[in-house]
Amino acid sequence: MLWTVISRDDFGFGYAAGREREALYRSAISQAARWLKMRGLSPSQARERSRRHLALLADRYPQQRERLEGLARALGADVHEVTAAALVLASLPGSGCTNFAAVPPATADGKIYVSWNFDLSPFFRLLMGRLPLYVRDVAGAKPYVCLGLPVLFGIGVMNSDGLSACVNSVGSMDGGEGLTFFELNNLAMETQSTVEGAVSVWRDNPREVLPGLAVAILMNANCIFADMGGDAAVIEYSHHHLAVEKASEHEGVLASANHYQFLDRRLAGGADPRKEKVIAGSFARLARMWELLDIFRGRIDKDIAFIIARDHGLNYSALAEFGMDRSPYEERVDDATICCHPWNFFRHLRRGEILEALVEMNVARTLNSVVMDPGRCTIYITPGNPCRHQHVPVWVGDVLRMEWADRAREEIDYRPDWRPRIVTRRKGVFRRPQPSRGSELVRSAGLRFFGALDRALSAGLVEG
Repeated sequence: MLWTVISRDDFGFGYAAGREREALYRSAISQAARWLKMRGLSPSQARERSRRHLALLADRYPQQRERLEGLARALGADVHEVTAAALVLASLPGSGCTNFAAVPPATADGKIYVSWNFDLSPFFRLLMGRLPLYVRDVAGAKPYVCLGLPVLFGIGVMNSDGLSACVNSVGSMDGGEGLTFFELNNLAMETQSTVEGAVSVWRDNPREVLPGLAVAILMNANCIFADMGGDAAVIEYSHHHLAVEKASEHEGVLASANHYQFLDRRLAGGADPRKEKVIAGSFARLARMWELLDIFRGRIDKDIAFIIARDHGLNYSALAEFGMDRSPYEERVDDATICCHPWNFFRHLRRGEILEALVEMNVARTLNSVVMDPGRCTIYITPGNPCRHQHVPVWVGDVLRMEWADRAREEIDYRPDWRPRIVTRRKGVFRRPQPSRGSELVRSAGLRFFGALDRALSAGLVEG
């Protein structure tokens, strides 16, 4: 079920991934070049930026540099071009995402749970498919499951030691060059087993943050990590500032959305919902998530995690400090529910608010709900909104060579070799990991369309 890239070295990993998905990578790199042009960066400036980043990788994360060179070789491209694409993809149009972690004593069964509602434009299905998980297995590093696309961008969600993670995009004004959040996450998943180890990766390395005003640009990410020892933490950061909040300070639960809650926004320059109205939904989603975690604390198991992930409730209490009072019986704030839908799309259209309608359609959509259950060597994932699709269990105990896999087999309620059939009216054209030439062409056309839409959205997203 999972696309697994196995390699004896990092160069070979990049090369193998590029050869297997050549058309898709070419489309992604071509689209990245368009984004660079849209942002006014000349080819010479992009090359110089890539050169500096490759020099940083050689010092801080040489494995990633080798992978970029392997991918470039597979595509017959210049490594600076591929690196520029990777940097652009680290500042993609922003996702939503509402996440949580639950560890003892908040869990009913003593297990560890990390939940990620992956909210992003539906056009990204063209790039990643309906079940966008793959496995990185490179000699000398811990194998781990990723969400995304190898080398260019991918977030590690669970490694062989059970370290589990998820991210939320967040805007910041405190910027500078360093390792992107993709690279920081991958470095942690490849080398660390504990939350403390993961935190040290952020603390000990320069952090790449691209400052800006529009939350349509994914400049940065809040991160949640949990380990098999029952420790969990939220990492919020900008280029110069870092805040770490532990689940032990909240009776075993943590929640995160698309704004800073623990890092002082006066330092990092976080978004203000009065100016950037699309971020108001993040405050509503986070308040609702904390509300549900308080309700279920001490009773959380995988079924409760699924219930939380598919929630459509409203909580506007966090917006009160900004003078944005809203009754739950009024029209919903855009992007305001944990299980995310473009609720107001047609209302915006009826009022002639074309830009607002397109913005909501672009950001208010849960593409996948992912629940990590490392104790049972399982990742549960939906191929769409969790309110409309069941969580499909994916057994990773064998592919990750988890030491407790034999014990976990006795606890799971499905067959480890079970392969679900995901039915789709698109006849599988957007499914991976068995692309056809036709499906690759469809993805390429979709990426070009998405790039045009993004240019229209980002031009008018922020009000003065």
